[in-house]
Amino acid sequence: MLNCIIIDDERAAIDVLSNYVNRLPQLNLLATFTSPVEALELIRTQAVDLAFVDIRMPELSGIELMKLAGSRCRFIITTAYEEYALEGYQYHNIDYLVKPVPFERFVRAIDKTQSILRRNTESDRSGTADDYVFIKTESRIQKIELNDILFVEGLGNYVTVHTTRGKFVSLLNVKDLEEALSPDLFLRVHRSYIISLGKIDFVEGNQIFLDNETSIPLGDTYRNQLWTALDKKIITGRK
Repeated sequence: MLNCIIIDDERAAIDVLSNYVNRLPQLNLLATFTSPVEALELIRTQAVDLAFVDIRMPELSGIELMKLAGSRCRFIITTAYEEYALEGYQYHNIDYLVKPVPFERFVRAIDKTQSILRRNTESDRSGTADDYVFIKTESRIQKIELNDILFVEGLGNYVTVHTTRGKFVSLLNVKDLEEALSPDLFLRVHRSYIISLGKIDFVEGNQIFLDNETSIPLGDTYRNQLWTALDKKIITGRK
């Protein structure tokens, strides 16, 4: 059961999301807010697992609210504007829903939320030292949780590590990260890309779609490696 709140300055948008939340037994709606300042106070004083937050609001924008809330809860952005997607993923944002939000897309976002929170809980229980890495960026040494990595993109002697909390550029090449990341969790699928196996949504033709709806090309050289990795998870009927 996830305790959640809805923050939107439009009552009609709150009504739609409230209806969606009430249709899913795994969600418990604590409160709804048209004031982001009042919502922030609740986040700071009560146990909120998940907040649905609009971007453009008076007093505080959704991005500003997420900055102030920090790690106290996770967020799903619900907005009519697509241009804030990348900035939103720099904070504790799990998904980005563009209004009007179809119920099927809302359910996928909740499934993704539960999957991420479950993995984080299992990681905390295991207490292993291999659940994160550090990379050098231009200005600092950056810690990156393995569960947050979506994919790695290489360009010459640089790589960009795309995560649920933003992207980080480092003076490395794809081979360096391929050797550092666990092959049970990550797989090189193209000369320029490494993906997180757990973030795959589906594979279609020569494209791999991740659960943030990003399309990654599948190189012919790496196709058999992908099928071998997925074969362990594919459910087949009786022959």
